[in-house]
Amino acid sequence: MSGSNHGGHPHRSNRRLRKPRGEGRSSDGGGRGGRGRGRGGDSPHPTGGGQGYVTSGRAEPIPADLPATNFATFGLAPPLEAAIAAVGYVDPSPIQAAMIPLVLNEKNVVGQAQTGTGKTAAFLIPLLGLLDHVEDEEIVARGEPAGPVRILIVAPTRELAIQIAKEADKLTRFVPVRTVCCYGGTPIDQQLRALKDSTVVVGTPGRLLDLIGRGQLKLDQLDAIVLDEVDRMYDLGFREDVDRIMEAGRARQQTVLTSATLNSDVEDLIGKHVGEHERVIIETNSLTVESIDQTFYFVDPRRKQDLLLAVIDKLKPAKGIVFVRTRFSVDRLTHHLQQRGVAAELIHSGLPQRKREQILELFREGRFPLLIATDVAARGLDIDDITHVVNYDIPNHADDYVHRVGRTARMGKEGAAVTLVTQDDGPFLTQIEKLINKEIRQEAFPGFEVDKPIPREERVQAREAERPPGLPPWATVRRRRR
Repeated sequence: MSGSNHGGHPHRSNRRLRKPRGEGRSSDGGGRGGRGRGRGGDSPHPTGGGQGYVTSGRAEPIPADLPATNFATFGLAPPLEAAIAAVGYVDPSPIQAAMIPLVLNEKNVVGQAQTGTGKTAAFLIPLLGLLDHVEDEEIVARGEPAGPVRILIVAPTRELAIQIAKEADKLTRFVPVRTVCCYGGTPIDQQLRALKDSTVVVGTPGRLLDLIGRGQLKLDQLDAIVLDEVDRMYDLGFREDVDRIMEAGRARQQTVLTSATLNSDVEDLIGKHVGEHERVIIETNSLTVESIDQTFYFVDPRRKQDLLLAVIDKLKPAKGIVFVRTRFSVDRLTHHLQQRGVAAELIHSGLPQRKREQILELFREGRFPLLIATDVAARGLDIDDITHVVNYDIPNHADDYVHRVGRTARMGKEGAAVTLVTQDDGPFLTQIEKLINKEIRQEAFPGFEVDKPIPREERVQAREAERPPGLPPWATVRRRRR
């Protein structure tokens, strides 16, 4: 790319830059020097600990020894390019290479790619690149954050919202942009105070609607709304909430939607709220990356816990997640593992938010190797270097398998996924293999071999044949004897 304004970068395009409504540009035509005022030494950590996530928003000086990256071809402002380099990004992923130019050109964009491909940076980088806070030398030089809200990002879960807010904090390190993360289960006072001088707001649908209803989250000067993992939002029952948020933000200039899958519900949303748009679909041979070693073991249901212990002992995961269907099963399995000397902790939606954040932070730090989780952890956890995923319970929906195993082998790294399959799980396994267009390798674990599974119909008939006369269908023989 060519062309630049005064103080600009030689690779930037001559695209139109946004400016706050009713405000003028600086007299130099929007120079973008990186002279952010520092935070007075070490950067203070964003607030958290159950209060929400709010960044300081003050700009740091740009170091002089940052490496070059291939993101320079997008013509981004020097402070944003510097932040990208500081994060450690070198080459754009396919979804980033495709989405960033479209969003920079202020197009509505629908992006689809599998979990772990860099979708968050694919919309954050260009949306931040369009802010005057990044482009305007005078605003950068002030070094202090200021409103109004220009970017609203809606996420289905608290964990994903926090991950996005942390990514935004890293990318705005050298510009005066404050990000506030708003979600339920935490006191609202701090979030209300932070909204007054925040540019980026990330949140879950319920809390965002609460803030909009209070008149505290004003969207009249909004540049863009992002709906991240919108298919998951619909799975969690946020259809009406999403509609209301999109109506409240109708002053926006741009809409970005990302999803791992595009089903009929998502297509209806696109038709209703997005309008004319560009699509970015990153297709692969399968929905799970090739670097994930996927296997499954047939297991007698009565021996699942013992097999899990044997698998853990064999694999010795440095950082692994074990997925279980229900909260009750998570509690029971975690207790069993701890009783057997396995360093494991649990996370599910029944825990207080403060406790969940504490457990996740300890897991990130490597204080314990195994996290036992329901599907609340399948999306949106910003945890590096997950080496293993174990499906203790096979998921009922094939899409959930994709999101679970996508916790490992992120951004080109290697990983392994192991699934325990009982005789009743055969149909779910078939659905998963059809979805990912790949046959999962079966292995036999020594000492846990299972004879060829008996078809479910035959097992049902055998049980019925053993049923004493007069025993109701819901009662088992064992229950009758008691």
